[in-house]
Amino acid sequence: MAGLGAPAWAGPLTTLATFACSLTLAACFLACVPRHRTWFTPLGAGTLYAHLLHGFVARSAEHEGWYGGVWLRHPTGAATLTLLAAALTTALCTPPVRHLCQAVLENPPRRTLTQLTGR
Repeated sequence: MAGLGAPAWAGPLTTLATFACSLTLAACFLACVPRHRTWFTPLGAGTLYAHLLHGFVARSAEHEGWYGGVWLRHPTGAATLTLLAAALTTALCTPPVRHLCQAVLENPPRRTLTQLTGR
């Protein structure tokens, strides 16, 4: 920090303050997690699928040139795209999509080890 014109004590203090902020944010996040089942609990269980599968949709849209449309440069186009993305994310978290892709995305460890070792 001395090369930046700050006193020597500023580095460790900034590191501790950043760590304290990180712990506070983690505690706030965990406080927002519901303790009981809600209507969106199954969707939360499917976030892995939305995270892994949205790339296929995004790459396909990019390949087809959907992002180059003039309509995206207007507020209504951006809002429409945001709503479509939210709907797609929700759809990728649903149980039918999870059931369809489960064999590929959640390969049981025992089967994987069997395939690797040949036993």
